[in-house]
Amino acid sequence: MVRRRLAIALLLTGLALPTARAPAQQSPLARFIHQTRLDNGLDVIVVENHAVPLATVLVAVHNGAFTQDSAEDGMAHLYEHLLFRSYHGRPDAFGIEVTRLNGAYNGATAEEVVYYYVTVPSKNVERGLKLVAQLVTEARFSNGDLKDERPVVLDELQRNTSDPERELTRHVDQMLWGASWSRKDVGGDSASLAGITVDRLKQVYARYYVPNNAALIVTGDVSSDQVFERAAKEFHDWTRGPDPFADHPIPPVTPRTASTAVILPHDVRDVTIRIALQGPGVGGDTAATYAADALFDVLNDPTSAFQHRLVDLGPFQSVTGYYLTLDHTGPIQFVGKTTAQRAQSALLMLLDELDNLDVLEGVGDEDLAIAKKRRDVSMALTVEQTSMLAPELAAWWGSAGLEYYLGYHGRMRAQTVDDLRRFARAYIVNRPRVIGVLAPADVTQSLAAWLRQGKRSTP
Repeated sequence: MVRRRLAIALLLTGLALPTARAPAQQSPLARFIHQTRLDNGLDVIVVENHAVPLATVLVAVHNGAFTQDSAEDGMAHLYEHLLFRSYHGRPDAFGIEVTRLNGAYNGATAEEVVYYYVTVPSKNVERGLKLVAQLVTEARFSNGDLKDERPVVLDELQRNTSDPERELTRHVDQMLWGASWSRKDVGGDSASLAGITVDRLKQVYARYYVPNNAALIVTGDVSSDQVFERAAKEFHDWTRGPDPFADHPIPPVTPRTASTAVILPHDVRDVTIRIALQGPGVGGDTAATYAADALFDVLNDPTSAFQHRLVDLGPFQSVTGYYLTLDHTGPIQFVGKTTAQRAQSALLMLLDELDNLDVLEGVGDEDLAIAKKRRDVSMALTVEQTSMLAPELAAWWGSAGLEYYLGYHGRMRAQTVDDLRRFARAYIVNRPRVIGVLAPADVTQSLAAWLRQGKRSTP
């Protein structure tokens, strides 16, 4: 399963109120999160929520697309599939064990994390914890497993590429990252997956699947003290390994130096315009990652001046922007829907908006205040399903770290209009971009000619 992360807020309603274990200056979210670190380096994170008698047990590994070399696109994703299949040497063994616990399971691969989890009735949480521990610490692979599972992953990828919208997204992303594409390509393709061997998978396991590069996250109707005690027992034999990134550091993302366009003709009714830019990374410009989220909170508000100009009065049916928080350069994307008749005017208007975004026309302190209030409400209401909280925490842990997540709400409340303006100038205004268009063939032909003539693909 390939997963993309969206920013979330932690549920307050229904969460247990444990004794304070976090520094007073941290976000109130810290009150609900218990954490420790085992002797072997495994981070253990527990969120108690006794509203529903369910619990999710998850192991996250700091692995994913960002660890892949150019010939390994999709290897982390393939590994995720194979790990479930390898349990006790039988492809159905893990599923059978989860069924006996009256539970469900899944896994996901993202840019900077891979995780595996089970959701079970809380009375079975200790058995669920043991099951997940065995899954990640007793991995075994065979050529037969690889032969059988590779077509499954390819089928999943082919289903994705059969969707024109996803095809456009992949083409745009590939152009955006250029030489660094393998470190952003979560899914891979048939060519890259064909070259992956069992020996290479075993090397990946030995390097990255060590406790000091992993986290155990347990959420739901549980006791943190009991989880800590059980985790120390079940993961006791998982041996600490060398720092995987000491001898294999992640190279910096190759920056785009010029803009380009991807025009995709397809038998579609509407026109999709997708504009992508390279944004900040937590490791390189932490402050800008907060400003990015705050800016898109304002721009995506249906009542914003941005939406009024482009949608209410403009040529778009809808326009949405977002930034994905990553340690190693997150993407910025603007996605708009329009009609074939208005495609050219829509693209021109959106490009002009982006090249003048630092003006922040119509954006003031009141807009930020409204966004902050919406965020407060979201914090209380968004995540009502305990089973979904653990995967989201895993994504934050993998990309930005838990301390970033705990301080996120406070930092977001402190954002100012000047912070948003600095972000827009640094990462959007007149910056190299990839323009993607999905449209009927006759529309793409005219747009391509217009782009070439007007050179609108270059800032």
